[in-house]
Amino acid sequence: MFEWLNQIDTQFFLSLNGAANPFFDRFFAFFTSKETWYPFYILLMALIVRKYKMQSIWVILFFILLIVLSDQLSGLIKDLVARLRPTHEPALDGLVHNPTKRGGKFGFVSSHAANSFALAVLTGFVSQRKRLWGVLLLWAFITSYSRIYVGVHYPFDVIAGAVLGVLIAWGVYVLLKIFDNHFQRKRIAVAGPWKTKHANMLIIALVFIVSTLLVVAKLGPRYF
Repeated sequence: MFEWLNQIDTQFFLSLNGAANPFFDRFFAFFTSKETWYPFYILLMALIVRKYKMQSIWVILFFILLIVLSDQLSGLIKDLVARLRPTHEPALDGLVHNPTKRGGKFGFVSSHAANSFALAVLTGFVSQRKRLWGVLLLWAFITSYSRIYVGVHYPFDVIAGAVLGVLIAWGVYVLLKIFDNHFQRKRIAVAGPWKTKHANMLIIALVFIVSTLLVVAKLGPRYF
């Protein structure tokens, strides 16, 4: 059973990973880098502070808890399952397109997928803005796909990571609501949905970053 699933996963990986070209090599090399998204994360924290004022410290702490749980649990599962990444699999030597670093030895589950989906879902719950939620889920999906493109994860790695991230986000949101009800007199809930203009600021920031990456990827052969 597991061998059959592994064969399907491997073939699916090879078909997706093999559809590569220099433009997307450059684009996804930047897209998949954590450092690329630091400005977006800073903006998200700033909007949380603007929205929740004194209570923002608690909201930010729950976001930190979210990422710590997502990152550490996905890392723990990697060590427990011990499934080799495609870039470390001897049977795939010479078959993997890997325009970036090879990554660590084990790959199940994808921490990138877990973290991005966790952040997207919790932000969606907190902001209560469907358009922002949809854009963030698309961002998380592309982030997850980028890990397959650069050759460091199988499709099942990122699917499992996404599921883990969603479950953690749901759990952290429940804890945030309990904390708000019992210790903050529902001050966070009373703040209500985010203003449309603040949600749009995050969407614009994502669009701007992606657009910049596309331009850089296009100009890459000329200037890099």
